[in-house]
Amino acid sequence: MALFKSVTRFYKNISIRQKLLLLFCIQIIIPLFFMASILYRKAEVVIQNKSINYTSDILKMIELRLDDFSRNMMTLSQDILYDQVIYNILTNPDVKQDKFVYYSRMEDVVNILRKACLSREELQSIALISDNKEFYSYDSNSGRVIIKESLPYDDMITKARALKGQPLWYLEKDEKGVVQNIYLTRVLYDIADFKEIGLMTLLIKKEFLESVYRDLSTDSMHNIAIISHENEWIVGRDRQSNDMLKQFVAMNLTSDNNYKINTRKNMLISYIQLDNPRWKVVTHISLKKLNKDMVDFRLWLIILMIATLLIMSMFSVLMGVDIINPINRLVKSIKKVQEDKVYEEIAIDRMDELGYLSNCFNKMSLEIDILVNKVYKEQLTRREAELKALQAQINPHFLFNTLESINWMAMLSEAPEISDMVTSLSSLIEGSMGKGNPLISIKEELRYVDSYILIMKNRYGERLVFHKDVDEEVNIQVPRLVLQPIVENAIYHGIDKNRKTGEISLCLKKDNNHVYIAITDNGRGMQQEEVEQLNEKFRRGCDQYLLSKDKRGIGLENVNRRIKLFYGQTYGIKIESDYGKYTKVILTIPRNTLGKGDQ
Repeated sequence: MALFKSVTRFYKNISIRQKLLLLFCIQIIIPLFFMASILYRKAEVVIQNKSINYTSDILKMIELRLDDFSRNMMTLSQDILYDQVIYNILTNPDVKQDKFVYYSRMEDVVNILRKACLSREELQSIALISDNKEFYSYDSNSGRVIIKESLPYDDMITKARALKGQPLWYLEKDEKGVVQNIYLTRVLYDIADFKEIGLMTLLIKKEFLESVYRDLSTDSMHNIAIISHENEWIVGRDRQSNDMLKQFVAMNLTSDNNYKINTRKNMLISYIQLDNPRWKVVTHISLKKLNKDMVDFRLWLIILMIATLLIMSMFSVLMGVDIINPINRLVKSIKKVQEDKVYEEIAIDRMDELGYLSNCFNKMSLEIDILVNKVYKEQLTRREAELKALQAQINPHFLFNTLESINWMAMLSEAPEISDMVTSLSSLIEGSMGKGNPLISIKEELRYVDSYILIMKNRYGERLVFHKDVDEEVNIQVPRLVLQPIVENAIYHGIDKNRKTGEISLCLKKDNNHVYIAITDNGRGMQQEEVEQLNEKFRRGCDQYLLSKDKRGIGLENVNRRIKLFYGQTYGIKIESDYGKYTKVILTIPRNTLGKGDQ
């Protein structure tokens, strides 16, 4: 803790120039060190991955060759298995009583085996053993290996029977466990009753298996071996190295990457698993050979780091001086403005952030008085406007008291029509004041509509007919005075511009989720193009009015905007109209809850 406090105190007491130099050194050395380390490690990984990929490609090529070899042997064994001559001699043991027929068929079998054996360079011998141990064979290597004498029949037939006709890759080993011969064998069955009729075995040349990878090995990748699924060494160049590979693979075949890095032996071991036969192809490469180029790379990397450090340090000093000097000039000017309260201008000789900061300081010191005066004048203007607005307001209590006096005078004069009009007007004024909750019940809103209709009927008399169809079960909250502007528009277009009797109808219905309020007039209607334009305007909720001089456009737009503000953008107004017949305005609002709009 004491050391930390000492370091903190030292850092706070040094100048900005020294702090910048220290910061530059830290920013250069640490990233450079990590960059070099990452670059070195990345190069090492790249080289290693390239070696792994190269080794994997070689092993996959060997795998393809061995798969092709395995398929060829399987096909050959099936061809022999389905040969009718061979099938007849194995299923008809009585033919031996007629020696002429027997030797003739035996010669045919040997010819078939000879043809099959000589057609494949992988084969050394082919043998057929009947269930009574009659032996038919052919050796392509002039008797170098007599298959009849070397064949481990008893062990082979036992293991082959367990596979029930499926091919068996059999490895014959000596007393030391070294694989001497490789066989592909399978039990033969009578197709009629599925009884065992013999054993077929193919002796594979070990030299052929070695030739599979001989042309693919390189100086760095020359230790290639083929190992059985039981980790038995089959073929390979360096027996001692392959024994080590066999042991390593036996202990470490748990990775899906098909390679292992043996740090104790300092080598990369790669392997691939064959499907049929279930053998492994294994190889190893010394890590020293892989990383021999990394020694020179590391030396050049260190030299480059030192040179970069020196060059960057020199540039850091120059950049620190270039940054500190303008800051010092700016601080000096700020102190002068603070002390003398006068305008101070800094000479600008650069266009970077420091130059921009100096230019801003010059502008601020020059315009500060102008800004203060401007703000002062704006405050005076605002206060004057507020005062005029207060003077222009009418006291609501005075207005209500006046209307109440007129109402009493009408009642005393026995003029009920005037009394009703004054009462209705008072109700509308109260609603337009909008005190308290902006939402009111639908019943209260309908009372405002009734008050407005009462006033209008005194004006139009019998020319105005109003119908109302309301679902009494609907009990929702709506914005205050949301229906009166629509009724006003309906009267304006249904009566003022028509000489016939104007009929206005208000219908309120509901479904599971919505409430629909339709206000219809029998006025002149609108053209379909005008209806589409208004509906598109209402759907978008734009602030600009399509019909800025039309009362219908302004009133409906205001109502539509209020509905969207309260309930969300999915609700609002829709117009239906038939020119010369009618116009219907439909309000859609939610039945139960408010939408996402602001309240």
